[in-house]
Amino acid sequence: MKIADTRRVERLLGDLAFPASKERIVEHAHAERPLSEEERVLSSLPLGTYGSAAEVLRSLPIDPDPDRTAAEQAYQRRHHNKPGLAEHMRDTERPPVQDELGDEGPHWHP
Repeated sequence: MKIADTRRVERLLGDLAFPASKERIVEHAHAERPLSEEERVLSSLPLGTYGSAAEVLRSLPIDPDPDRTAAEQAYQRRHHNKPGLAEHMRDTERPPVQDELGDEGPHWHP
């Protein structure tokens, strides 16, 4: 799981005493906001002990372009012309599935 905005995670960790293990961080998130997006993303942290909230935030998986649909992501992964360029920055055409879905499906943002 990736997260686009870390501010809610930062607020959630505001009252947690550091250093803290991954297990303690996830327990804290569960106690404060059970079954939330923040708890799920914190559970994806690598095992270890974190010295500060900033260190936790640096370790979170970040989605650089959260507005892309799953179809757009898959199309960009398969059809690109610049190897080595970050996936979300690759130029692509409109995925063919978007043509079939028309206005009923997710909207394409070129």
